[in-house]
Amino acid sequence: AAWGLAGALGRQSLARRSLAARASSSGAPPDWEIRMLYDGECPLCEREVNMLKDRDAGKGKIDFVDIASPNYAAEDNAGISYERAMGNIHGILPDGTVVTDIEVFRRLYEAVGLGWVYWVTRYEPVSRLANAVYGVWAKYRLQVTGRPDLAAILDSRGAPETCAQQSGKREPGERRAWEPRPRGVEDEMPRAR
Repeated sequence: AAWGLAGALGRQSLARRSLAARASSSGAPPDWEIRMLYDGECPLCEREVNMLKDRDAGKGKIDFVDIASPNYAAEDNAGISYERAMGNIHGILPDGTVVTDIEVFRRLYEAVGLGWVYWVTRYEPVSRLANAVYGVWAKYRLQVTGRPDLAAILDSRGAPETCAQQSGKREPGERRAWEPRPRGVEDEMPRAR
């Protein structure tokens, strides 16, 4: 697990340097406050994106990136593969920091002047509970929206960028989003107390 954490931190550091290098080569940091990686083939996700685009009203505070686009490239998005992005929502800050889950929604809504909607999720145990609820949604959103499971979607895309293929192997204990947890393994989401 420690190796997996070290690898993840190394990938994040590399992604930060990559975003920083692009910003310095253009002479200025990005104008956006957060880059939202979203699934453009998810009808409910698309509705939220459209609402956020309307609220952003061309101000460019949010950089919307459709992970379902054939032009999506992990290397341009903090190294976040299509497979990983399909597991849960990801946001990328201008300095390359990757945020996930409810933190992404909180930052998106703050960027468009609706920060009050997620304001309460800044505090425990509300944050833990909101992330747990979101975790259930993320796990079942493909089924709820009438789409095939992630394995079928990856197969239909040719899945050239799966995590296992990128690294050549899996980290100890790593599993795909659609694979069940081994018996006796605790949920990855913290539980509300």
